[in-house]
Amino acid sequence: MSDTLAQSLHNWQNFYILVGGAAATLVGLMFVAISLGSRLITERSVPALRVWVHPTLIHFIYVLVIATIIMVPTLTRSPLGILLIFAGLLSFGNALRMVPYMWQQQREQEADRGDWVWYLIVPSIIYLLFVGTGIGLLLGDNRALNVLAFAIILLLVNGIRNAWDMVVWITIKTESPPQ
Repeated sequence: MSDTLAQSLHNWQNFYILVGGAAATLVGLMFVAISLGSRLITERSVPALRVWVHPTLIHFIYVLVIATIIMVPTLTRSPLGILLIFAGLLSFGNALRMVPYMWQQQREQEADRGDWVWYLIVPSIIYLLFVGTGIGLLLGDNRALNVLAFAIILLLVNGIRNAWDMVVWITIKTESPPQ
């Protein structure tokens, strides 16, 4: 019997079309938001972009790419499992690299506990869910597909929340002071 996920994923097609379309739309909106706030981007703000904006864009891209890969009819458990393990570990490592900058931002009162939760803890949990899903797929456990769906929903919600946070920040920074 073939190891394709096509039969297992047949009932998931609408879900992945929906989240993939949402992610693609949100990627486009992120570019619009960054364009609107482009005058706030300076050489000094580039590290902040890497910590606050870049991961949010990556969240949407992950959802889009995973939704696209899942739709490949000849996809098997092994490549998807390996891809999820690799992406999860790489992303978890990148999240941990943000910690020193976040400490600095907290000392300067530019970051708070909510930022730690939404920009570090929640994404780290999601990345570890990717790793767990990949392992589950390699072991042939179809329940891993439920975990993957949960991780994707959580990643999408996290990205939306962080994008909103960015838009509010841009709005506050670009408003002129009251006269």
